[in-house]
Amino acid sequence: MKFPATMIKIALALLVLLALIGPLAVVPPAAALDIEGPASEPDNPPDPAAPPPPGGPTALANPALGQSLPPVGDDPLGAFSRRPLEGRFIIPEGGTFLDPLRDDPHYGVDYACPDDYLNGLTTDFYPVGPGYVTARSSCVLCFAEGDSHGSVTERWPRHNFGWGGFVLIETPYNASVSIYIMYAHLARDFVSLGDYITPDEAIGVVGNSGYSQETHLHMEVRYGTPGRFWNADFSQWETLDRWLATMFVNPAWVIFPDNHYAFVAALDEWTGLVPKAPDLP
Repeated sequence: MKFPATMIKIALALLVLLALIGPLAVVPPAAALDIEGPASEPDNPPDPAAPPPPGGPTALANPALGQSLPPVGDDPLGAFSRRPLEGRFIIPEGGTFLDPLRDDPHYGVDYACPDDYLNGLTTDFYPVGPGYVTARSSCVLCFAEGDSHGSVTERWPRHNFGWGGFVLIETPYNASVSIYIMYAHLARDFVSLGDYITPDEAIGVVGNSGYSQETHLHMEVRYGTPGRFWNADFSQWETLDRWLATMFVNPAWVIFPDNHYAFVAALDEWTGLVPKAPDLP
């Protein structure tokens, strides 16, 4: 029996194709490939009703809680021993004034070094006392929407209501009351949330970010419940209201040792007003 030439050519082509690709592979079972099956359930699954870990979105606990500021000699505030900029220009000396450019008071004092910024030099600043970084912001939107120095013309919430870049330091006076000192309008800072800082180390550069007309450092002092501003977002109205509702004092009460007695009296009075938990029987 003779086969047509066409069929012989097709058969030869199939034989050549099989020789090139080899035998069909047999897929082994998953066990042979050491492939793990579905993950088994953990022995102790998380409890959805359990509270989140302390520290908020950073997962860090506030290191200031439960701490107390050690006295220096007979002065409970003796650790506060300097100005943020030594020998610089200060506005105002009284600690608060009515800003002619705004309708509300200007709290705190402003420090500046015109010789530096007029000559293109940067000015580092120092904390006036020890404490923990309890909040900070670089105010990226200030530099994105303002000029090259981060200066903006309005006190929008997204610009931290005009404070721009800032660092907020919490100093625990005792377990019942903390001192909060804000340094604002910064060009940049050198700290991270939770850092412990001392007056011997610079923590940032004086700037002009936020609602600010010239390069200067705004310093504002308040006191109240410990942990009140841990990792707080100062672009939120709730945080602004909480800050303005916190007791304000003249920064001179902190900076000048001769005035420490007045601030100590206020802090001790606050401590006496804080409700204490009853003793267990």
